[in-house]
Amino acid sequence: MPKFYSFSLGFFINCGSRDEPPQDNGIMHLIEHMLFKGTSRKSSLDIVKLIEGLGGSFDAYTTKENLIILTKFLSEHLTRVFNLIAELLLESKIANKEMAKEKSVILEEIKSNNEAPGDYVFDLFFKALFQNHSMGLPIAGTKESVEKIDAKKTKAHYRELLKKEIVVAVSGNFDSKEVLKLTEERFGHLDANPVKRTKPEGHCSKLIVQRKNEISQVHLVFGIPGFEYTSPLRYQFSILNTAFGGGMSSRLFQGLREKEGLVYNVQSFIDLYSDCGISGFYFVCDKNNLKRVAKQLKIIFHEIHKNGFSKDEIELAKTYLSGNLLLSLESSTNRMLRLGREMSYLKKINSIDDIIKRIRTINKKQINELITEYLNPKKYTIAAIGPINEKEVEDIFRSI
Repeated sequence: MPKFYSFSLGFFINCGSRDEPPQDNGIMHLIEHMLFKGTSRKSSLDIVKLIEGLGGSFDAYTTKENLIILTKFLSEHLTRVFNLIAELLLESKIANKEMAKEKSVILEEIKSNNEAPGDYVFDLFFKALFQNHSMGLPIAGTKESVEKIDAKKTKAHYRELLKKEIVVAVSGNFDSKEVLKLTEERFGHLDANPVKRTKPEGHCSKLIVQRKNEISQVHLVFGIPGFEYTSPLRYQFSILNTAFGGGMSSRLFQGLREKEGLVYNVQSFIDLYSDCGISGFYFVCDKNNLKRVAKQLKIIFHEIHKNGFSKDEIELAKTYLSGNLLLSLESSTNRMLRLGREMSYLKKINSIDDIIKRIRTINKKQINELITEYLNPKKYTIAAIGPINEKEVEDIFRSI
């Protein structure tokens, strides 16, 4: 993107929270924090001053399957930013004193998440859907697991992290030869071992409820196992998700919000991973409206199963998806994230033209064939938080 003044650079390390021992739940997230807490040459303050002194953005986050570092700076700073990332990844000290402080910060982060029902309900959902598997554990860990993690374990896991596959993705205004040279110099000596993972079993028709009497609304997630990222059906899946609850013209938005005014926030979602996926929907409403919501959901699902989605709905969803994809590519950060994600999961990059073509060639029949399996209310695992108990949720929503 030569007309840009900047570049977006990302490192995608193929190791996430699902790859840590259950007893050390949260250790990947802790390592992510510790990368910024000092190296063999720089203190945490030195790192912060360097980042802010270059006038860009620098962030990192942990997912179920990756540790991701992402940056955006003016093009003139490429070498300094790249070398800083390399130093953080390769020379982190993980000092005991800094780690004790950072564990305290993470415990506050866990408290904040647990006290935000819109976030914590998804932790409950993963726990119910992926029982007895690391995919069902929270990315940040729990208070108990984080408190038990010591520096010795953290350093050992950090060393193992550097043996995993790393994808370097960059977009914007940059010199590709310089990026390749820097990558070879700083990371060429590392091994790149694929992660060995056990595919989780997704559990259908489960229910998990956390009663919170201090809030007036109920947060609910309904979901089932879906496709992995490499599935050829992922584009059909995305269209189905969009028509069902991905936009303001979708069945869920129109049925629950626009026609009945029962909810403020309602949305469907899909998450795709290396060997599994999830599909579902989330909404928030007043407890007194739950029975009306359940009645309306029953109508929505009945109409979908009886008549499927119309050709117009499918075309609208396809246009919505294609348009949002193309518009997102006006951001170098979004381009970089797409490159990194595709290379991490597919080991190749699909061209935008090919993706748009594949979306446009999908027809009504291909979408409606997915309905029976993936829009089946009898199979949904349900997670709920609010002034409600398990029996109430069971009685209201199992009749859909």
